[in-house]
Formats: sequence, structure tokens, C-alpha cells
Amino acid sequence: MGISVPRPPRTLLIVAGTPVQADVTAPLNGAGALVLCWLLVAGRYPGRSLLLRIPVCLLWTILLLAVFVLHSAGHVISARAAGAPMDVLVINAVHWITLYYNDGVSPRSHLGRAAGGPLANLTGILFAQLLRRILPPGPFGRDLADAFALFNALVGGAALLPGGSFDGGALLKWAVAARTGDLRRAARVVQTAGLGASVVLGGLAAVVLALRRAYGVALAAFSLVMALESLRRD
Repeated sequence: MGISVPRPPRTLLIVAGTPVQADVTAPLNGAGALVLCWLLVAGRYPGRSLLLRIPVCLLWTILLLAVFVLHSAGHVISARAAGAPMDVLVINAVHWITLYYNDGVSPRSHLGRAAGGPLANLTGILFAQLLRRILPPGPFGRDLADAFALFNALVGGAALLPGGSFDGGALLKWAVAARTGDLRRAARVVQTAGLGASVVLGGLAAVVLALRRAYGVALAAFSLVMALESLRRD
């Protein structure tokens, strides 16, 4: 009986010299985005017909995926500007993973790598606000700009949390390392900050769940992820 070997990620395109790859689970990423947008659209337009909800949901899903593309492109551009280019971007069921095989670069380069994604999302929010001024009101006008701004805020804000594999954790770690020259101290600071963030998120989840809001489940899951990240030993 033969041994099943997972297929390697497939390269979809090249962005600024960086391969963008998708593994076999990548379609689940898009499916998850579709389900999330369906729930958000249902909450935004209660009682409206499927003839409205379906096309709006598809548009919101495209916007959400575009925000992840924008975030990743920000990392590609900032890493190259910092002189420490990204080696590959891999999309799987739950992540858009930025991989840097050369980790022996300066703290300044690490900071440049991490800053690009959140800065790209900030640019997306500003663009959405400008676009909103010229679009007509309604689900196919200003509401799309509002959704784009919301998705950028959520992705950029989540990325800035101080988890070990989050942009916020990398920014905090290498800022402390640049100031103190002590990588172990920097790692401890990130661990403490990550545990603090998980406690805050857990408290918010409890409040939201008490109000019978389904979003509390997502907050609770994120809180658990942050706690596990902070307790992980590198």
C-alpha cells in the first residue's frame, strides 16, 4: 500500500518577485470568507430578499479577499524596501502566511517587514472614505465602501495584536530588541503582551456572549489563539 504524500503548494502568480502559492486547503479560505460575509450581510440587511443578499454577499466576499491581498502586498512591498524580501506567500485554509527564509536580518529590517501589511490596510481605509464621498447611497454604493473600510480595519487591527506570529508581535519584539539588544527580553515582552491581549479579548467575548451576540464566539476563539500563541515556546 502506497504512502500518500501531500501535494506541494501551487504557485498562482508572482507579485514583485514573490511567489504567491496555494495549498490544497486554500479553497476553504474562500469558503470561510463567503460564509462570514453571508452572516454579515444578513445582519446588515435583515428582512431583505435573497435577490439583494446574494449579489451583495458575493461583492462583500470579493472585497474581503481583496483586503487580504492588499495586506499581503503591503508586506511584499515593505519587505523589499527594507532590503529583506519575502520569499513566498502561502494561502491555506485559515491563513495567508508570509514566509521569510532569511531571519538573520537587522531589527530595522524586521520592523519594515512587519509594518507593510497594517499600513496597507490603513491606506485601504482612507481610500474607502474618499470613495464613499462619490458613491450613491445604498447596498451597491456607499455600503460597499463602508464594508471595504470595515474589512481593512478588522484585518489591520487583528494583525496588530501582539501575538508571536502576528504583525503586532513582530513590531513589539523587534522594537524592544532594537532598543535593548536583548532578544530574550523582547520575546518575554511579547509573551506578556500576548497573554494580556488574550485576557482582554476573553473578557470582551464574555460580554458579547452575555448579550447573546454570535460574534462572542469569534472573540472567544481569537482569545484562545492569542493565549496559545503566547504560551508557545519558540
